Amino acid sequence: MILARLIPKHSKKYENFNKHISVYAELIEKYNVITLFSVWIITASGFSYLLGQIDRYSYWDWSGFTEGILRLILSTILYYVTSKTEMLKLGNGRVTYLDLFFKLIICFMFFLIGAVSIRMIEINIIGFLPYVCALLAGIYIYEFKISYDKENDDWVIDSWENKVIYLAISLILMIVSTVLGYELDDPIISTVSMVSLFFPAVALIWPNHVRHIKRLQFYPLFILAMFTCVRSPWFLIILWALFFIIRSINYLKYGITYPSFGVAEEETIADV
Repeated sequence: MILARLIPKHSKKYENFNKHISVYAELIEKYNVITLFSVWIITASGFSYLLGQIDRYSYWDWSGFTEGILRLILSTILYYVTSKTEMLKLGNGRVTYLDLFFKLIICFMFFLIGAVSIRMIEINIIGFLPYVCALLAGIYIYEFKISYDKENDDWVIDSWENKVIYLAISLILMIVSTVLGYELDDPIISTVSMVSLFFPAVALIWPNHVRHIKRLQFYPLFILAMFTCVRSPWFLIILWALFFIIRSINYLKYGITYPSFGVAEEETIADV
């Protein structure tokens, strides 16, 4: 991380930043800003689907920047409304099957904000199915709650309860999404699901370890974001800005590099 080299931990410069960064760190935590990655990526994937329906060979199209931003703003408003009213469960505990259903509905609404169009009658509604499967697979993945233990300088999972059930369902849904995406001639979701299904498979087969869940919760979403950007490259700017801001604040406040692309088997969190 470049910032870690410019402002090393334990330096006077770092201590000065650390004293004043708390207010921003508290805002990020209070408003759960990191969840906007999921909200915006789901919305942008809906917009990518719309572009693909209009033009099967749509690629690297910058013309949708203004329209895409407006859709992201709408999904952000929906996110905070549903979070405030507790329609979208974001607590640290596991949720019921009914809560999972409501989560799916709300996540699909994010997708629809991106995909809706006045020419909706021309869009293949059946094409939504692989995305629904992928969204539900992601919801099960995030039932594992990861938190940072500052005292022990390590990441921990709240509980490994129902690991086999959650990961098996997620894996099956990703396989279904791959098949449906292929049959419906959707190169984005079929490829994303096919590549991503190996992450729940690894976490399911190998022994319990937080690094498997960290990768599972990061890389499928990252893969979806990158394939979405193939059609909507402007979204890269949005993602980079959010990633850089949250990552920098976490480093200056807690001394950790998070979010991170790191996949080392033995991570020393404070020194990444």
